[in-house]
Amino acid sequence: MNLNLPTEINDFVKDLVSQGRFNSEQDAIVEGVKLLMGREQLRGEIQKGVKQLDAGKYYDEETVFGEINAEIDKVETQQQGS
Repeated sequence: MNLNLPTEINDFVKDLVSQGRFNSEQDAIVEGVKLLMGREQLRGEIQKGVKQLDAGKYYDEETVFGEINAEIDKVETQQQGS
């Protein structure tokens, strides 16, 4: 794939390489695309959560934290018995 990047972005990538932040321009672009992929995955997870909330599928904080605290207490008790 050949890319024609806007001058500002091209200069930014070249500057990152010249600073030693990346070994090559390709490495910098790959890292940027990976970040974009992560952002898109996060958007999907957020949308999934919004749909669950809209459908009434959620747990209140008291329930969640109650379960977490109970699990912490269980682990601490087991560690004290060891």
